[in-house]
Amino acid sequence: MNYPKEFDELVDSFYEIERILNALEKKPRTYGAENLLYSGEAHTLKIIAENEGLTQKALSELMYRTKGATSIMVDKLVKKGLIIKSSGRGDQRKNTLCLTEEGKTVNKNHLKYDEDWIASWFHSMEISPEQLATTNEVIKKCIEYYKKNFIGQNSCP
Repeated sequence: MNYPKEFDELVDSFYEIERILNALEKKPRTYGAENLLYSGEAHTLKIIAENEGLTQKALSELMYRTKGATSIMVDKLVKKGLIIKSSGRGDQRKNTLCLTEEGKTVNKNHLKYDEDWIASWFHSMEISPEQLATTNEVIKKCIEYYKKNFIGQNSCP
């Protein structure tokens, strides 16, 4: 097996998945909310729900986004009534983030939507649980490698 070629194809696949996800990001859904939510907003809610009380700075780090991009996303979710930002004593990096009741409902609906969609998607593609587990294992190893070697570095290796 030619590992460099196979790895290069895997990276190309990751970039194609990124382009697909970017296209999906342009199609908002309601997830039971009054306002339409884009996929990035829904997944930001999910991360906040999993880490109630985290700071905007911690959210930036978890999502690999700049502080400015995170601030814009947080402001959108606050405006939509899905999260609340508690005072950070004048320092936005210290603002803690929590879901409102509507935010919790939207997050629950989003998780259910993803669960149903993913189940039907994998069933229609006839992917076995074992194949999915192997794929996840490989992807997690790639993520671990990239985080260790590239995230937070300003130059290429």
